[in-house]
This record gives sequence, structure tokens and C-alpha cells, in this order.
Amino acid sequence: MKKLTISMCAIAVTVLSGCGSTPPRVAQDKVVTINGTDFTFGGVYDVDKNRLELSVNGDPVMNGRFAPYTPTLNMSAQYQNHDISGYCYFGSVLQNQGGAFGAIAGVIQSSQQKSGDKCEIKVAGEIKEHLYF
Repeated sequence: MKKLTISMCAIAVTVLSGCGSTPPRVAQDKVVTINGTDFTFGGVYDVDKNRLELSVNGDPVMNGRFAPYTPTLNMSAQYQNHDISGYCYFGSVLQNQGGAFGAIAGVIQSSQQKSGDKCEIKVAGEIKEHLYF
């Protein structure tokens, strides 16, 4: 009976330890045709690690982290001889700061219609698509 109790406690601790993490936010894939070739753009934002990863055709090509109190992140990469860049604005980065700062940031962003989390995807400097998280 004592072994059963210890085993049940161990299982409970294991199960509950995974409950504290936030699932990553995944953008819906967008397909863009460039010079007759289809490119699928996607992205994943890990809230707990504050890490954003953008992918092309399933290959992670750009990643980065938001600096403290900074809702923007610019990234660029080469993919199959194409210059690809992402300008990302994540309003939730400021709102998640909590307290008065987070509340004020949320109000200001809402008034400027910048409260969402999105990335503008450019190929050769031209906007091709937006990813929403």
C-alpha cells in the first residue's frame, strides 16, 4: 500500500509539472507563388521562451527573441537565392509585462490598432504575405 501511494504521488508530480507551460502559438501557413515556384511561409512563437521562428517550406530559416519591452523584431535570410525578411510586431510582448505598464501599453496599442501579433513577410523587399499568431 505504501509503494502504491508513493507511485501515485510520483505520477501526479510528473503530470502537474507539464501544466505550467504555455503551448506555442502557430501561424496559419500561407502559400505564395514567386516566379512560378510555390513557397509556404509559416511560423511558431514560443511564449515561455519568448522565441519566434519563421519557416519557408517547413525549413526554419529565421528565428529570434524579442528584447525586453520591445514589440518589434526584424529578421532576414537567404532561401534558395531569394532575399526573405520578416518584420514582426507582437503587441502581446508588451501586454504580458503585467501591472500598470502592461495595462497602459495595451490601451495605447489598441488606440493605434497595433494590438495583434503578426509578421509581414517580404521577398526581395516586396511584401508578399502576413502571418498572424
